[in-house]
Amino acid sequence: MTKLLILGANGQIAKLVVPMLAHTNTETILTSLHARPDHGIRALDAVNEDALVTAMKDVDIVYANIGAEGRQKSAANSVVNAMHTAGVQRLIWVATIGVHNELPDDKRDLWANLLGTTDNENTYMGDQAAAVARIMSSALDYTIIRPNELLDDNIMQTIHVQTDPHEQIVGGPITRTSVAEFITQLILHPDTYIAQSVAISKQ
Repeated sequence: MTKLLILGANGQIAKLVVPMLAHTNTETILTSLHARPDHGIRALDAVNEDALVTAMKDVDIVYANIGAEGRQKSAANSVVNAMHTAGVQRLIWVATIGVHNELPDDKRDLWANLLGTTDNENTYMGDQAAAVARIMSSALDYTIIRPNELLDDNIMQTIHVQTDPHEQIVGGPITRTSVAEFITQLILHPDTYIAQSVAISKQ
């Protein structure tokens, strides 16, 4: 039995991952900044290092999908420190394309106007990039997942996977369902994509 701690279980992608794991050998602990007892989700602030250490007791994998909650750099630092303290090694962290300045030219300016730039931590993109840098400098067995622009369509797509963080993004917008399936397979096969930053797009 794999014990999985989910940070950000109220998120749209995490909500898709949980039922995909329902009939697998996985015990899920659902947490988010805001509790939802009716959905089995308990409150856990991802920047509270002490609370994270407690929540990580006997956990095998931490899956963090907390983009909508913000405070990415602070959360990443707390999660990394807590995992080291608790002796948990495997981390799956969902970020976004663009954190390595790998967007194609036709998207770079538009995304910079909407989300900011990687060199400004006061913007969404800068905060995301700082969080990813913190995780990649750790000693954890991490996987960074960088989804392309997200779609709500309930469609499982054929996806294009890129593991070179400096390779320009190829492919198009991806459905949250496809991202959730990729994450689910990563949880079920935790020895894959270790110490890699993986971009996923529609092929």
